[in-house]
Amino acid sequence: MKKRLFALLSILIVLSMFMTGTVSATGEDKAAYGVIKPGQTTTLTQNIPINLVFIGYDAADINKTDLNSWLPSTYKPLVRYPQFYGQPGRDMGLQYNFSYKYVFKDALFTKSFFGYLKSIGHVQGRTLFQDMYNAQANNIRNVGKNVLYIDAPTVEGFLAQSLKMPAKSYTIVFINWYDRPDFQFHVYTKTDTVDPDTGYNFGFNRSSRKMIAWGGTTSRLWFYDLSAGPESWAGSYNVDDADLDGDAFPDYRMPPIWEYAAGGYRNPALLSSDLGMVTRFVGINLLFTTSPLYDPMASAPAYGGRKIIHVNMMEDDPTSSGMDWIKMNKVLAQYKNFQPYYNWVTKVVDGNPIDPNAQVAFRIFNGLSGASDCWNAYGTPFAELFCYFDANRATYIPAYYKRADYVAGFHAFNTTDANMGWNYGLLGFADDNWVDGTPSYVFEFDSPGYRAMGYGFTVTTIHEGGHHFGMSHPHDGYDYEYDWDYGPSGQLYFAWSGDESNTVMHYMDLSLGFSRFDKDNLYRWETAGYLNWSNQLLADLKAHPNYASVTSYVAQAQKNAGMAVTAFNNWNYNFSAAYAKNAYWRLALAAKILGVPTPDAAQPADLGDINPDVPHEGDPIRFPDN
Repeated sequence: MKKRLFALLSILIVLSMFMTGTVSATGEDKAAYGVIKPGQTTTLTQNIPINLVFIGYDAADINKTDLNSWLPSTYKPLVRYPQFYGQPGRDMGLQYNFSYKYVFKDALFTKSFFGYLKSIGHVQGRTLFQDMYNAQANNIRNVGKNVLYIDAPTVEGFLAQSLKMPAKSYTIVFINWYDRPDFQFHVYTKTDTVDPDTGYNFGFNRSSRKMIAWGGTTSRLWFYDLSAGPESWAGSYNVDDADLDGDAFPDYRMPPIWEYAAGGYRNPALLSSDLGMVTRFVGINLLFTTSPLYDPMASAPAYGGRKIIHVNMMEDDPTSSGMDWIKMNKVLAQYKNFQPYYNWVTKVVDGNPIDPNAQVAFRIFNGLSGASDCWNAYGTPFAELFCYFDANRATYIPAYYKRADYVAGFHAFNTTDANMGWNYGLLGFADDNWVDGTPSYVFEFDSPGYRAMGYGFTVTTIHEGGHHFGMSHPHDGYDYEYDWDYGPSGQLYFAWSGDESNTVMHYMDLSLGFSRFDKDNLYRWETAGYLNWSNQLLADLKAHPNYASVTSYVAQAQKNAGMAVTAFNNWNYNFSAAYAKNAYWRLALAAKILGVPTPDAAQPADLGDINPDVPHEGDPIRFPDN
């Protein structure tokens, strides 16, 4: 991707953060003063401690100067997709300042920890990718035939409980079992999730889902074990080939720990630097304090509205029914869990068979028809689904009875392998409006070949909806200090390691829901978003001649906003987002009474020219087989 790329104490913190001067307030106007600052931009600044814990490493093994050289001091999230259009995007109103703490666990803890790994692991044979590593010409040792398979979420839970890191912090645990007399070759697994449509267990069946890292299940901890594997996902199994993804650029990946040696794949002096890069470009940028793909406020319902996922099932395969391969109750459950402060509705409509016009658009999109259509104005058939369904929105997306609802349009194509044409392997994508990076529609695909590999519609619906509502992948994101928008390729190929975390937003198909990291990030984005909408709206309310009649609503909003900031400072982000939303909704009710427009009403406006040069891509099947 291109470069662009505690009580009283809490109250005192709130006041110091949000009051730029002392303002006297009397009478009815007193309600206007507090956390919500009419016409101003609020920036929530938070100190984020990062704990770097080392198990099996001695302090002498780590060059802190080299590791520290990669660590950022600050991060300001931005909305990523508008940047590709040269648009600044909305100021998200957030700044994180980092501090770092090194913890080297002693011999007693280390021995106990590796004994615990042995006790919960199960000895099995080598994975396919360990066999592939053994077959490399340049590997310096072979993986033995007995490999310990260890449940990753169990290890995460054990570490979170035993390390007892402060709740208001994030933790990366670097693990090194190698060179100890009790060392065993090992991988980490997650086998407790099956695809809800096909019943396929990716974690159990696929060698490509045997890992070296995990985190974010319920904790703010992620562990990374270079003595595990070698594994497929971030390429540590290959020490012969420079370019793994075929883009003609060398791919930087972290080899197994024994390859940090004289004659090995990596100079041992680079170990500390590599761990620093993993900390920055994976742990911090992609997991702990990431940036949204789309503006999460773009999909916020207006006052009293619901968030609705409307799925149109396009039946393009006469031998099967897509309705057999989607479970909307699962989709609904995950979104209720993700954003419990909204009223969620899901609906699926079966278009059987697919209507002729939609079918033509689908054929053009897949390269099976060269017909001219709306895509010509965009310069690529990849735009065909967006432009067709956008021009015909009223045909496919009904007007729900509440105008305040936010309705997300999903178009699911149950098709054949052949009818996927040149897009075979594409599971789905959350498209933008091709003008300014505002989310538009979700498109997703399933076929007999996809189902044979384990894929139905449900997980794709949750994943692509995650993008539509703002989430990035855990393998691509933004670096604030370098101003880089990046993905897992070239010098940052190792960013694939971010997928080894408990989120439906990864490509590993090991999770149905959203991680603790996802929730923290989304709730922070929405907290700041709603507070700044409140600032904007309060300024408009105060300008109205009948403002005095709604000051009771303003006072309620100020109270909720204060509670939001207190919760934010205490890292209770779910509550901070809910209180911030309530604050804005109280002002929105006042605006409704006075007839004042609200910021959410302005979100759908699409202004500007088509920009065909912006990269558009979808989510493919990765490692379709072993």
